[in-house]
Amino acid sequence: MAAQRIYSGEFWERIIDDAIENGVPESWQESIFDDEHPLVDAFVERLPDGARVLDFGCGLGRNALPLARRGFRVSACDVAEAGSRFTAERARGEGLAIEAVGCDGDSIAMGDESVDGFLAWSVLDHVTLADATSLTLEFARIARAGALLLVSIDEDKSKDPESVAEVLPDGTHRYTGGRREGMLFRPYTNKEILGLFAEGWERLVFEGADATVHRRGLFRRVR
Repeated sequence: MAAQRIYSGEFWERIIDDAIENGVPESWQESIFDDEHPLVDAFVERLPDGARVLDFGCGLGRNALPLARRGFRVSACDVAEAGSRFTAERARGEGLAIEAVGCDGDSIAMGDESVDGFLAWSVLDHVTLADATSLTLEFARIARAGALLLVSIDEDKSKDPESVAEVLPDGTHRYTGGRREGMLFRPYTNKEILGLFAEGWERLVFEGADATVHRRGLFRRVR
């Protein structure tokens, strides 16, 4: 019998619905493309003109919209469907086209070898290790040869004094009380992060000395 899946979709639906209803917080509007960062710049500069880019875990579109403004063909998905819908609506309001695609904890509704670039920014640390492994296999399935993946893993947020969490067998923190109730966060070692992309991906850049800071990586799909 398959193991029961640990899922945090309801938490993100609640958070995103609240942001849409009460106003998007300023911090949720800040894009990684707003400031110069060598790794982000390298990702954009290496993408071919008109590339298909998937913003996986798009939230409310803070990164998908700048990519669309740069002329890329952007698809956006989020475990909270309200987020991808809102992102697509914001794009239409600017005369841009962003495709909202379905996704959950281990599958993405896109065809094989259909994507030139992926953005997974502060996403894989909010699922279990099993789901992160499944998602990286999905990235590999829909990636064209040479596709780029820009990934960020957050620092350990599990010590938030306002929230209560239990630690699952795989090391994932599942919040059971406080403002993060229902959220998942998994602290990663560098070895674990690199292990997710050990097969079929070439590491171009990896930043972050330890698990107390943001770890960021740029990988390329090889076949």
